[in-house]
Amino acid sequence: MENEIQKVAPSISSLIHAAITVVDCGCYGWRLLEQCQAVGANLIGVDESEPPGRPPWASFATIKNEKISVPDGIGDLVVASHVLEHIQSPASFFLELTRITRPEGMIWVESPSELSALKNGSDDPQDHSFESFWDDPTHIRPWTPGALYRLAIGCGVVPKAIGRVESDGIPSVRMLAQKPKFWLGRDKPRYVGLRCVAPALKSAWEHVWGESD
Repeated sequence: MENEIQKVAPSISSLIHAAITVVDCGCYGWRLLEQCQAVGANLIGVDESEPPGRPPWASFATIKNEKISVPDGIGDLVVASHVLEHIQSPASFFLELTRITRPEGMIWVESPSELSALKNGSDDPQDHSFESFWDDPTHIRPWTPGALYRLAIGCGVVPKAIGRVESDGIPSVRMLAQKPKFWLGRDKPRYVGLRCVAPALKSAWEHVWGESD
């Protein structure tokens, strides 16, 4: 296992190519529709209820109580863009994202960072701007790079790239992670504190899951 994690996580568009299945969790607006159609990728949208605008070639599946109604290992690329900050049980939800990812498939997540929670909101509530993390009443918690790193390891997937980005002016954090060929996190997430564990992914993984390849 490589120790180095890239600090610049790639965009979704750079990961979508022909003959793969993309699962978009939180698909309101069908934002990945044009990108998937342009290269011939399959698209499965996931949300609590089906948004309008789905074309015949795309599929839809529901999520209820953080369970997604698709089979194991269906997605080559599983996307959760600005979803994780709304989830009551993020470790259980991320484990579900991993379940629906094929072995050696990729998981891409982006969420507002802790820096977004430090910004002031507008003094005028009627201008409808989104300045602070707390402007959205459904937000539960922001994310740091370290929190996403621990979340991935605790769910048995390997973080490949984690970095800070600006998303529509909101300070955010983005991660690309890979599901191992032999997934160990099938039963439940493991808590990852990593206190007194030597820095680097290899030592963290071995602390949680034993010897790495």
